[in-house]
Amino acid sequence: MRRLTLALALSSLTMSGQVLADQCPPLTILSSVDMKIGNSGRVFVPATINGTSQYMLVDTGGYFSELSQAAVGALQLTPRHTGLEMIGVSGTTTRLAVNASFTLGKLHANSMDFMVDTQDTRLQDDVPGAGGIIGPNLLTSYDVDFDFAAKKLNLLSQDHCDGKVIYWPADVVAVIPIQMADIYHIHLPVTLDGRRYTATLDTGASNTVLNLDTATRDFSLKPGDADTPKFGDLGRKGGPATYSHRFQSLTLEGITISHPLIELLPDLVSNFMEHPTDTVSNDTRLRDPRRETGLEDVILGMDILHRLHVYIAYKEKKLYITPAVAAKPAAAPAMSLSSPTK
Repeated sequence: MRRLTLALALSSLTMSGQVLADQCPPLTILSSVDMKIGNSGRVFVPATINGTSQYMLVDTGGYFSELSQAAVGALQLTPRHTGLEMIGVSGTTTRLAVNASFTLGKLHANSMDFMVDTQDTRLQDDVPGAGGIIGPNLLTSYDVDFDFAAKKLNLLSQDHCDGKVIYWPADVVAVIPIQMADIYHIHLPVTLDGRRYTATLDTGASNTVLNLDTATRDFSLKPGDADTPKFGDLGRKGGPATYSHRFQSLTLEGITISHPLIELLPDLVSNFMEHPTDTVSNDTRLRDPRRETGLEDVILGMDILHRLHVYIAYKEKKLYITPAVAAKPAAAPAMSLSSPTK
């Protein structure tokens, strides 16, 4: 949900050249950490910032990793102004960044940049000890495996043959080509009650969302009536109202979720996009495949994603999805003995 041009100090594994199909390196986990599911249903993982333990929200719908103002103060970090602005889905903005050491499982960086989240995201209400967000500026250097059944987040080397990633038992596999926006958002096709949309996969969103403008235009929904009641307030109590509606089905390339309850969200981001070359947005809609300028039509949130096993192959630009499986595979990928360090 974020974008900023800052140097990422966490290095990734050097890619090998083209590997022949019969010489594929095995899948290699570079880091594996336990998930902690917050009160909102979102994924948090334990990390260490400047030697202090913090839980971090894993946000595929973000852009740049962030620390909360509370964490910045507790760690006695000094914010600095940046040249670009980040805009949140509720319209909040920030231009501040800090630098700190960072450890996630076996991965470590001596120096890494974080944006400062100046809005009250209430991460502590979700998970005590939560202080920030891990964004795609880090995640895109790896294959990212969300094993929700085992409550494990795995970061894997991208040095393997395309398509050789399903290491867990699965009878049904959806292989979905994805597009990457210029702020690393993952866009994929979905079908909602027979209508095709481009959705954003967002583990930082508690609920699956439909743009309120799209809902009223395509489904003739009337916010506030019996079928589309008020759901909550956007950003803060007393903020713009959100609504909800129960649809018949949501389909991802053969995997169907029946009767999903979807939140209808007003687009507040577009109002802040007066200078799209200078500002970037959170929760944005794909108009140009390389640029986002408003709230997208559909956001796939954790209320649906937690039912699945989601493997993001950023280098391949493919998404591998199966139903979540509680049973562990007979042979998991080999664990790396060392990790990239800078």
